[in-house]
Amino acid sequence: MPLLKSFKELKASSLVESVVAISIISICALVAFLVYLNIVKQSKSVHYYNAKHQVEFLAHESVKQQNYEEDIFQFNGYTITKNVSIDKEEQTVFLAFIIKTGNSEHQINKLITYYEF
Repeated sequence: MPLLKSFKELKASSLVESVVAISIISICALVAFLVYLNIVKQSKSVHYYNAKHQVEFLAHESVKQQNYEEDIFQFNGYTITKNVSIDKEEQTVFLAFIIKTGNSEHQINKLITYYEF
């Protein structure tokens, strides 16, 4: 019995404090789970990001060389199709790049000022 008296007295937490603590932990777990699901859902391949970079390069080269012709570009793992629409009244060129990687297809649009020489 003297051994039991040497322990310090611990205050017990109330039921409300336990419920609040469990609620906070549950909300944190839910947020972490939603972030994880969003990351998994956005699983785009490396080929998509390479193609997106290549589209920026092709758009820049089209403006630099004034090359506004439709074309198809074949690369390892993806295909880029360039569609061109020229509006001479408003002096604009609408470039639509369609990226095909595996089973997915994405479109990137560019609007460029048109100068006729």
